[in-house]
Amino acid sequence: MPKETVKKTKKTASKKKPASKTSLVKKLKDAGLTVPEGADAKEMQHRLKYYTDLDTAGYNVRLFRGWGSQYDEHPISMLTDRKAMYWLPPSDMADKIVQTKMVAVVKRGLPLHNAIVIDIPVGYGE
Repeated sequence: MPKETVKKTKKTASKKKPASKTSLVKKLKDAGLTVPEGADAKEMQHRLKYYTDLDTAGYNVRLFRGWGSQYDEHPISMLTDRKAMYWLPPSDMADKIVQTKMVAVVKRGLPLHNAIVIDIPVGYGE
């Protein structure tokens, strides 16, 4: 019996190219999000992944009461000053903070002039 020859082919792993800044800008605009000035591709991907709504639909909140040690790993731990006004971008993180009912939502929309802007940390939810 003749030996069967098996051709070995190299399987080239399809490497996914990182998205270009131009394509990320287009995706952000299609999603209704603003493009941050001077942002690199990593920041734009982060914004595209975690922001859920228009930039103008954020939350202006203030702490209603202090949070205990059970919230050390919760996103509400970023809010420390009870007298300060915070602006949370529209995201899952903001929804989690508002759902605790430990913050008072003062207004939805753009940040107020005295609000501290809390951005979604890089690596959140991973």
